[in-house]
Amino acid sequence: MKMLKYALVAAMALASVACSKWTDDERLTFDNQKDLKRAIPFIELTSADQLTAEQQKYYSELRAWKQTPHVRGFGWFGGWTAKGTDPQKYLRMLPDSVDIVSLWGTHGELTEDQKTDLKLFQDVKGGKVLLCWIVQNLGDQLTPKGKNATDYWVTERGGGDFLEGVKAYANAICDTIEKYNLDGFDIDYEPNYGASGNMANSDWIAESNNVNMYTFIKTLYDRLNPKGRIIVFDGEPYCLATETSKMIDFYIYQAYHESTTAAALRKITDGGEYLDNWEGKSFLTLEFQMYSKTGGFPRYTSSNPEIQKLDAGRQIMDYATMLMPNGKRIAGIGTYHMELDTEGGSYRFLRQALNAGNRVSETQKADFQ
Repeated sequence: MKMLKYALVAAMALASVACSKWTDDERLTFDNQKDLKRAIPFIELTSADQLTAEQQKYYSELRAWKQTPHVRGFGWFGGWTAKGTDPQKYLRMLPDSVDIVSLWGTHGELTEDQKTDLKLFQDVKGGKVLLCWIVQNLGDQLTPKGKNATDYWVTERGGGDFLEGVKAYANAICDTIEKYNLDGFDIDYEPNYGASGNMANSDWIAESNNVNMYTFIKTLYDRLNPKGRIIVFDGEPYCLATETSKMIDFYIYQAYHESTTAAALRKITDGGEYLDNWEGKSFLTLEFQMYSKTGGFPRYTSSNPEIQKLDAGRQIMDYATMLMPNGKRIAGIGTYHMELDTEGGSYRFLRQALNAGNRVSETQKADFQ
């Protein structure tokens, strides 16, 4: 297995546990694929039945590991086609250590190639894939072409009642999730950053306040949770009331331009400490649409001297090894436009960061959520 090439490893030279196998660069083909005329690269698979016994054992262990406490890998994945030779177009080619993916820009019908790719990522690698978009106004992304959103959702679907229209909208999202066997919904909520509307404002989201958004979340939860699907809330989790936050599985903080370790941690703690299990459900994410070549914000300063020595990747490495106030490791990290992580190899920065975040000694297992 490859070890990290960064100087950080020397400082973290602890006896690694088996989790490191999921965060190192994984092999894409196996040498002893029995009963096959040739080795099938993972990118060419069309069914899990094509896996060899060795591969089946490996991925079974991977799926089991993902059920244990660890720093989860996350990202918003754009440009998904599941066609061609570019691995960055496939969910199945994401690092084994990636747990959750939000589909960025995927709102229409899935192709057969995408359906196959989705199933392989879910069934073989144990990953979860979420529908995602900015929730600003009623009907965003789902209002039929040529229809006025209010007329369609309130008048036609809601019988003239706005809240009934909100429920119809949330149920339509759930219908899409169930149609394609997706794993849940990522609510991108950014009213204070230019995305306010009749569904999004800066008010507290509670049963008796900001009722439109509360009704939306409650309707999603009632449909998705009983079937084991999840809801994540990204952008401004601090808009959630404590009771509402109990319906959210993870809080995703867009900590793109934080410049220090302390500033990144404040992104979570300032206003987020009243959220349900806030220390065990919070993710920090970075911007790769702008900073993929430098592994995050290039002027980032880490409080860890070994990370600070790195020429690139200081922000993502710092986030992956971040300790919460309770002394436990952060719940997860992620990147916006994760598919752009191509500098120095496919998903180099994300692989190395998750490797560092999950590489611990036997005596440090309690450091995880």
